[in-house]
Amino acid sequence: MSADAVREHVAAMRAAGVNQNQLAKLTGVAQPSLSRIMTAGPDKQVAAWVEAAVLAVPVPERAAAVTTDNALVPILGARRRFQALVASGYPAAHLAREMGLTRTNRTVCSLMGHRADSDGRVTQEISAEREREVKALFDRLQMTPGPSRQARRLGQLRGWPLPLEWDESAIDDPNGRPEKARWTPESAREERREHVDHLTAQGLTAPEIAERLGINTRLVERDRAHRRGSRDTESTAPEPSSTAEVHAMRELAVKARADIAARRRQPARRRGGLERTR
Repeated sequence: MSADAVREHVAAMRAAGVNQNQLAKLTGVAQPSLSRIMTAGPDKQVAAWVEAAVLAVPVPERAAAVTTDNALVPILGARRRFQALVASGYPAAHLAREMGLTRTNRTVCSLMGHRADSDGRVTQEISAEREREVKALFDRLQMTPGPSRQARRLGQLRGWPLPLEWDESAIDDPNGRPEKARWTPESAREERREHVDHLTAQGLTAPEIAERLGINTRLVERDRAHRRGSRDTESTAPEPSSTAEVHAMRELAVKARADIAARRRQPARRRGGLERTR
C-alpha cells in the first residue's frame, strides 16, 4: 500500500507535538521503520498493518493527552493557561503550590515565560505530566477570579489574556489567538453579577467577594439585591385581573388611611380662614 496516508498522518501528529519516539510507542511501529517511511521516495509502499496501526492513533489537540508522563510536549498551551490564571488574579506562587512546586521552580519560571534554559532561552517543552496538571488547574479555576490585585495588574502589564478570552480550540494552537473581550458597560455589569452570584453560592461573604473581584463591598451588596429582585420577579406568576384589581383597591385604601392619619397628626394651622402668625 502507498505510504502517502501514513506520511500525512505522522506529519499531523508531529505538528500536534507528538514526536516520533512517542508515536512509535503509541502505534507499535518501530521508530526506525517510521523514519524510513518518512524519508523514502514517493513510491514507498507500506504493509497494511503498518498503515492501520498508524492511522488508528487519532491526532490529538494536545500531545499530552496521548503521550506518557515523562514525554516532552510543547509548553505553549500550558503557558497560556498558567498566564491566564495569573491575569485573573492568581499569583504564580499560589499556582505553584497547587502543583506541589515552589515559585522559583524551573517549570514555573518556564510557564511564566522567563528564560530558564542554561543557554538563556525560554523553554519550549514541558513534561506531559506537568502539562496535564496545568490543564487540570486551569479547568478548575478558570471560572473563579483569583484574590490578588497585584497578579491581575501583572497580567495587564504583560498583556496576558484572561481565561475566558481563550477558546479551547485555540489555546493549544500555535496560530490560535484570543478573543479580546469587547465589553459594553451593560455586558461587563452582567458578567460581574454572574461572578457575584457564583461566589455567593460558594458561601463567600460580601467583603471576600469584593476583594476577589477588585470592587467595593457596597457594589457586591447591590448586585446581590438586584439578583434577588430578578429572581423574585421571574418566580412570581401574573395574577388574574380580578385579583390584581382587588390588590390595587387595597393599596389605595391603605394609602388613603395613611394620608388621613398624617393630616390628623398635623397641628391646626388656620383659624377663621387666616394663617396664624406670631
